[in-house]
Amino acid sequence: MSDLLGRLGREAQRGVLVSASDAGLCYSINEGVRRALSAQLVSGASLLVVAPFAREAVHRLGARLGIQLALSSEHELLEIRPVTHSPSLLGGRGGFPVSADDAAEHADPDEVHREFRAQIERAKVLGVEPSFLATHDDVVARQLALFDVFLDLAEEYELPIRHGYDFASSGLDAAALARDRGHFVAARTLNWSADSSVSWDELLDALPEGVSEVIVSPSVPGDEAAAVLSDAERRVRTLELLESVQPRAAAQRHNVEWLDWNDIRSA
Repeated sequence: MSDLLGRLGREAQRGVLVSASDAGLCYSINEGVRRALSAQLVSGASLLVVAPFAREAVHRLGARLGIQLALSSEHELLEIRPVTHSPSLLGGRGGFPVSADDAAEHADPDEVHREFRAQIERAKVLGVEPSFLATHDDVVARQLALFDVFLDLAEEYELPIRHGYDFASSGLDAAALARDRGHFVAARTLNWSADSSVSWDELLDALPEGVSEVIVSPSVPGDEAAAVLSDAERRVRTLELLESVQPRAAAQRHNVEWLDWNDIRSA
């Protein structure tokens, strides 16, 4: 039994968090996330607080959301801007850079700290009671100084983190750095969609001992999503597939504990 599952009083060797991402980008995504939450197809969701439909997302989804801290905006036709006046965080369009690598390369850590804090505080003003911190497009995995900022704020706000990737440009082990500072790090973090090469049952079979996280991006069909998101169709098919496979029931069949971020905080 993993230590965390044991502290939660669970007998299974494996647990899974299933998180819906990108709430706030547009109405169709907000409704897709709402459907996934209400049908217990996911166990939590994260909010892009700087996205245009963030306020509507909180109204639709409720207060218990993770915060997806952003420094990049990968959709060419949907610009997202910093909350603070931070010149090092701007791309050529006047908002966040399209590329996460570009964002990390030019970001000043002091400006990132101020911007991330402002995004957290804005979420709280909107009524969010944060359940975890994540970063959009995992920008902080591209520079150690940015990762330190991320961990500093998680510790200040006493929030668990979603982080399952190592630094792309060095041999540093981000998971080990986070664990050394006392943070929860999932045994495995992976994205799953309608285009994934493995089925949901295969994914569950392959989960290691401990607590893993699966990130999904559901959406309902919508003209505004189709107009500005290059992956809108995949998001719609992902929700349809989640409704078909019923992830929570599948986890029970595979003896995998279904967890949410409140479980992680309590442990």
